[in-house]
Amino acid sequence: MIRIFARRPLVFVALTMCLGIFLMVKGLEDDTLWWFIGIMLLLTILAGASFVLNAFAFSKSFSGRALTFISVNRFIWLFCLIFYIVGGLFSFNKINYYSTSIENVDYTVIGTVVDVEEYYSSDIIYLKDVFIENNNGSIELKGKTQLAFNRDGNLHLSEVEVGNQISFVGSITPVSAIVDGNLNYYDIKDDVRYSAQFSSSLQILDIGSVGIDDTIRQNILENLLDNMPSSIAHLSFSILFGDSSYLSDFTNDAFKISGVAHIVAVSGMNVVIIVGLLMFLLKFIKNRKLLKFIIIALVLVGYCYLCDFTPSVVRATIMALVVLLAKFIGRQGDILSSLGLAFIIINIIWPLSIYDVGFLLSFASVIGIVFFCNAFTKFLRDKCKFPNFLASSIAVTVSAQIGIYPIMASYFNSFSLYSILANIVVVPIFSIAYVLLFASVIISYILPFLSFILVVPAVVMSFVNWFPTIFVNLPYANLYVFSLGAFSILYYVALVFISSFVFINHKIKIPITVALIIAMIIYFVLDLLPNKFKQDNATNLNTYQSAVILTTKDNGKYLVGVGGSYDTNKVIDKIQNSRIYELNGIILLNSGLDAYTQRTNVEALADVCKINMLYVTNQMSSAFETLKDINVQTLPTSDVVDIKGGTLYPIYYQNSLVVVVFDLAEQDYAFVLDIDKNQAHYVKSCLTNNTKLLCYDSSDYEFFAGYSTIA
Repeated sequence: MIRIFARRPLVFVALTMCLGIFLMVKGLEDDTLWWFIGIMLLLTILAGASFVLNAFAFSKSFSGRALTFISVNRFIWLFCLIFYIVGGLFSFNKINYYSTSIENVDYTVIGTVVDVEEYYSSDIIYLKDVFIENNNGSIELKGKTQLAFNRDGNLHLSEVEVGNQISFVGSITPVSAIVDGNLNYYDIKDDVRYSAQFSSSLQILDIGSVGIDDTIRQNILENLLDNMPSSIAHLSFSILFGDSSYLSDFTNDAFKISGVAHIVAVSGMNVVIIVGLLMFLLKFIKNRKLLKFIIIALVLVGYCYLCDFTPSVVRATIMALVVLLAKFIGRQGDILSSLGLAFIIINIIWPLSIYDVGFLLSFASVIGIVFFCNAFTKFLRDKCKFPNFLASSIAVTVSAQIGIYPIMASYFNSFSLYSILANIVVVPIFSIAYVLLFASVIISYILPFLSFILVVPAVVMSFVNWFPTIFVNLPYANLYVFSLGAFSILYYVALVFISSFVFINHKIKIPITVALIIAMIIYFVLDLLPNKFKQDNATNLNTYQSAVILTTKDNGKYLVGVGGSYDTNKVIDKIQNSRIYELNGIILLNSGLDAYTQRTNVEALADVCKINMLYVTNQMSSAFETLKDINVQTLPTSDVVDIKGGTLYPIYYQNSLVVVVFDLAEQDYAFVLDIDKNQAHYVKSCLTNNTKLLCYDSSDYEFFAGYSTIA
């Protein structure tokens, strides 16, 4: 047997394609493409040099082996250059495709509902096949349009269903591909190109119909609910189609904390189980390898369709088909080359996939398993005398965790301490449950009178649902870790050198590996040190300006607001990434949130940061009476509050709090609640010209012409 991709050129091609996408996006974000062009020229020079070397290789002084080596490398460099350019151009085209303009007037809008989402104070409806018209004519909008509206009694979300055709009068705004210098990936991914605001009530014109995939999924969900407890039915549906929106918050948290959340993200494990089941069922087809391959391919493509072609299941399907094809034609497949091929195909079909966290986790976990699983299994089995099954389970979990660590740190700032134990127990049971569930769902869908057999997977699935919950309240169940940032590159370079895939002399390999490990340790230690902020300074933590960190001259840190319901998690992430371990105080001023919601936000923040004092208004105080471990103080009506490095004093107008001022050593900061013209006139009489302002209602800035604002 020989390897199909013995030299693994597809891995290098995939890496250069990734580099092309990244540098093109970075150039568009920063309005410069010099890096992309520079690397392209370098690759061109290297490709040209390989051609020159190949020409000289015909000299008698070169052996046939050298000739082959240079000739192969010539084509590797050439394909690296081609796919570097392809990645950049495809991503440029995807981003540029969003650049559009539309007249800023009201239109009559008609569209079909494809999704509905419910948030704290507003709902969002996603529309496709959208037509807008006014006196100038009618236009069909490409992509999806998102309609956000506050609950005003005209229409509630429960009245709108997927497939409905609705109409309203409102304004249309194009969605930008680059927002505040960053790629707006998730809108691009979902093909959301316009946002709409309606100025008159919505109307449902037609109940419409849904697509075949939605119909199948809905029928399966109803069948599960009819034959299983609702919690088990929702978990089963999520596991089948990778849709965790049906899971409760508690179940989601339990799966994340225990490190088994991957079982509800359809990926390689699901595909491997399906392929194994199909291979078992197709044993009766002898000497028809091509027919077997076609049947398996059709089933997997159909499964991808039902899972909405998410990158993780597409990646797993492509890898599975490549490996199966190699097996059926009598060649040995190579996992790394299959992974590279999957990467290239996905990024040709869906450019910018490297910005999808699910895509990154899917590839990184496989990389970790490929690099270290065999070595860990052998060590645990031979040296530690673990049973083969247990050694393999531990090795797979540890290897995957090593592979995904930088991504988990960057996107979630968390690491599951008990993931090895949870996976050792849950994964084998899950595999059995998934086979039973998959087979039972197909049988009951074709023969509805046999739906009672769903009780069998429900029993096994109940254990999968219960076991992760025991880790929720254990100490250190979910450790906070810091993002590695650009250092993630060094992390993966270290993994490559440590792995057995680098064939270099041990006298060179060992010192390089040790040096990389030492550099990583130093980075981790330095990253644990508290961050030093500029003193007498205000720092915005989110784009909505509802949360600001004030650092006093004595290095006291005060958080004004904890963010709205839409971005509290972002504020908490920035607090953690800024390495703030203790807050001297929090001052709650955002009148747009009710007191109990703000209490929930404070409790979430207290889980990751020590809070010494909480300052609230009289109207909020009752909601915080039973708050544990935090001192709560009501803002006074006629006095100042001493804080570390300054004073805090509220300004009232006719018994209503309108402004809170921080008087620090070198700078005053004022936080202005929603006010009117008379209140603004009074407030200005209380402020100095040195005061910097933040107005919670942006329209209030017009009252304070001449004052500087908190950036």
